Amino acid sequence: MAKFIYKRKFYNNYIIRKYISLSIRVTRFFDGRKDKRICGCSLVKYVPSLYRETMGATGSESSCYWAIDTIFEGFSFDESDSFIDVGCGKGRILAYLTDKKCPCPLTGIELNKEVYEYAKKWTKAYPQITLIHGNAFEQDFNQYTVIFLARPFETDTFHHFIEYLENNLTHKIRLIYWWDTQSGNYLENRSGWDMLKREWIFTSHGLFMYRCPQRYTIWEYTP
Repeated sequence: MAKFIYKRKFYNNYIIRKYISLSIRVTRFFDGRKDKRICGCSLVKYVPSLYRETMGATGSESSCYWAIDTIFEGFSFDESDSFIDVGCGKGRILAYLTDKKCPCPLTGIELNKEVYEYAKKWTKAYPQITLIHGNAFEQDFNQYTVIFLARPFETDTFHHFIEYLENNLTHKIRLIYWWDTQSGNYLENRSGWDMLKREWIFTSHGLFMYRCPQRYTIWEYTP
């Protein structure tokens, strides 16, 4: 969580920008080491989207482990839950929850075949994890109680996805929307959606995780 107010003029200072860049490299180094402990391979590399223009899908960028710690702090799972990461990329959220001994089934869906195959290789060691190669708009989300989005869609596609959920869900779900500053406000004052938590993430352990603060929001949707 950002522990101070972000002031663009201050953080545009040349020295501060250099420190932020160094921080991000150090943070990614530690992330890569943790990846290798859990997965046996690194999940750090960014993979551009092949479907941004045609399907409104964003690229594959792994979230910083320190940020994921903040997002899931105080968030509870039990064995009756079922979790899905929509646009799971190489699978860092799944790796994190597996490492934390999450008690429920974990699923990831990824549109990019190459990225899916990369995740499939390391997740074979974890029977708790199911991977799907496919389009999120063709899935039945009634089998899940927790849905995670790390901005897998451009804004218009996100709006369509929310409408898809609303038209198809038959039970209450919790939705975690990470990197939601571009389109997350769409859910405010929307029927059936209640905000449970909202925070900004910027620094941890004296290092910058991102070049500017990023936000996540946890919602509860009741059909």
